[in-house]
Amino acid sequence: MTRTLRSVTLACLLAGTLLAADDPFVGKWKLNTVESKITGEQDKIVDLGANKYKFIFGNMSETIVMDGTDQPLQFGAGTWALKPEGSDTWKEVDKRDGKVTAEAAWKMSDDGKLLTIDVNGTRVDGSTFSNQIALKRVGGSGTGLAGTWQSTKVDLGAPLEFDIEPYESDGLSFMFPAEKDNLSMKFDGKEYSEQGPNVAAGSMSSGRRTSPNRLEVTSKIKGKEASKTEYVVSPDGKKLTLTIHEPGQMTPLTIVYDRM
Repeated sequence: MTRTLRSVTLACLLAGTLLAADDPFVGKWKLNTVESKITGEQDKIVDLGANKYKFIFGNMSETIVMDGTDQPLQFGAGTWALKPEGSDTWKEVDKRDGKVTAEAAWKMSDDGKLLTIDVNGTRVDGSTFSNQIALKRVGGSGTGLAGTWQSTKVDLGAPLEFDIEPYESDGLSFMFPAEKDNLSMKFDGKEYSEQGPNVAAGSMSSGRRTSPNRLEVTSKIKGKEASKTEYVVSPDGKKLTLTIHEPGQMTPLTIVYDRM
């Protein structure tokens, strides 16, 4: 969604001194993969027997039968299919509305200690991407998928651009154009819905502004907390840093954007 920037004459937030047109968050931002720290998260895979596995991501989880059939995700964000193609390789296919959005090849090392995932997909706007993820086994034993895995490498081939625009007189719209994703919200503690084809059903966010350059946003999915994120713009206005805390994860993610 695009929004025509209006002339703002009413003061908004912080003792009524900050004008939306002068808001340090407003602008176009591009992911800085060098300065970002997007590794260290731990995910757990539990073998439930009968070819059924439970994937635990923090306080969220998905349970699927690993037979290559499309398995509906619990929050309505498409389907996920996974099947073995050998003793140490698996194929993943993600779909949305029956259309393939991404495919991934999973490969485990001979000693069962390292898992690499090569992903190729298409964004909502038709652009393509290729990502590579590496995880090391930090819990469990053996050569199967079951165990606890920690990400050691997340290589994003084509970093996303991120737009922030004024929303009404005292809010902001956060947009990822490539995914047609939009979250328009005020910082009044109320919950606002996130919109987009790939947004999980029931995605809501609330926030508050603690200074002109700092925001705190809490995101939930169907009432269950998904993350708490701190947004900070550098004093010179050139960098935007997101520190993301997810329930069940000891290490926060740090995502840095450069102003375009």
